[in-house]
Amino acid sequence: MNIMSIVDAVYKVLPPFIQNMAISYYGYKIKKERFNSSFYDKFIFFDESQYYSSIDLMHYQDKALCHLIKYAYENVPYYNRVFEKRKLKPYDIKNQMDLYKLPIITKKDIRENFNDFISTKKSKKNLKLGHTSGTTGTPFEILWDSNIEEVNNAILWRHRSWGGFNFGNKYATLLGRSIVPSNRQRPPFHRINYPWHQYLFSSFHLADKNLEYYFEEFDKQDIRFLEAYPSTAYILAQYLEQHNLFYEMKAVFTSSETLLPIQREIIEKRFCCKVFDYYGSAERVMFSGECEKHEGHHLCLEYGITEILDEKGEPVSTGQYGKTVCTGLYNYGMPLIRYEIGDICSIQEKTCSCGRGLPLLGPITTKAEDIVVLPSGKMVSSSVLTHPFKPMKNIEKSQLIQEDYDQVRVKLVKRPGYSDDDTRILVEGLTERLGQEVEISIEFVQDIAPGPNGKYRWVISRVPIVLGSGKIENLYNEDNKEHVKE
Repeated sequence: MNIMSIVDAVYKVLPPFIQNMAISYYGYKIKKERFNSSFYDKFIFFDESQYYSSIDLMHYQDKALCHLIKYAYENVPYYNRVFEKRKLKPYDIKNQMDLYKLPIITKKDIRENFNDFISTKKSKKNLKLGHTSGTTGTPFEILWDSNIEEVNNAILWRHRSWGGFNFGNKYATLLGRSIVPSNRQRPPFHRINYPWHQYLFSSFHLADKNLEYYFEEFDKQDIRFLEAYPSTAYILAQYLEQHNLFYEMKAVFTSSETLLPIQREIIEKRFCCKVFDYYGSAERVMFSGECEKHEGHHLCLEYGITEILDEKGEPVSTGQYGKTVCTGLYNYGMPLIRYEIGDICSIQEKTCSCGRGLPLLGPITTKAEDIVVLPSGKMVSSSVLTHPFKPMKNIEKSQLIQEDYDQVRVKLVKRPGYSDDDTRILVEGLTERLGQEVEISIEFVQDIAPGPNGKYRWVISRVPIVLGSGKIENLYNEDNKEHVKE
């Protein structure tokens, strides 16, 4: 058992007020790290740069790109080899129009050459390890340096400010961390990060019988901002809908999943506010989000360079859809240049009436997933279930299929090196989130094909959601085929 497993096991048996203290201590440390003078300098700059003209923003990108290219050539073995093989020098990439001279890289390239993507000027122990499950349920790792961490934090808080939410405001979150032990049967179903004024509500206790306690705590603490997955915010909104209730928020922020029109409609209606959806890649190469005008996702040009390409790797016309290839401008620990992120989108010709110089994206096609419903009535977001998969290095693809309330089948495509220990760790992680009453079966397969519409679904649930006395069909049924992030 590693140190993190021990810490996690100890945390679970602590009384709630001690857990609050532990979370707040961690929150205090993170606050000191993330909200330093460098962060504030970046935030002030991004607050100004959003109103730059599109030409000025492109000039900014080109300058940052040239600096990154020179650095990668001199300090990143993988890119040095690429340049030498193609007989290129850094001065051959003068701006983003020259990026076609470099190859597109994929997750496979990074996995097979992981250490060669790391800067020789950075100590690996000083880099932060990030995980993403990917849109095909494929675990993937990336390293971040402190520079991209500060930039990501500044861009995130700029987006939150578009919804009137600033650091220091009290807010609630419903995300994927296991904050409240899953076997807890009575409230409180939240824990508190005092330095952040953050109330972390459990995504593992979303049963109809528990949800009134969530809203009682919202009301007691006068919480007016919510950050959640679309699915968890939707569950709360559906509870209000079923009981013909409203709870007035100032803004709801959603990310990590496809936000469906029906989810947006009910969330905005029942919370009496607008939803500010955003997209942020775990690879830290692309960020977009909705402003107060809600005319689409603004692509944050300061964050990275985004190319929209066809199957041949050629740029598509404005407004046309293509694969998303991104160059992050700030991660010098593990630079990613022309990285194929795996999503489909377009850059729109129209501009937003807000006056920002940041272009608008068309709907981003990402993964569309179901909500898993447990025998107890608890509802579990698919994003919550990605967490046991993120550290799994020996899984090529995965898919979860809920056949019944107490049956979940996991399809796995193994990599060489997969062992019984991997199965044990995975099942333990899923059991922690789904409970002992759910039978988890593992099925090893050669491949996992996309659905009839060509889209890959990582979680498929064949059971309805139960709220009050009624049942609601899971959103991603076989007839509901076309869902994209608005």
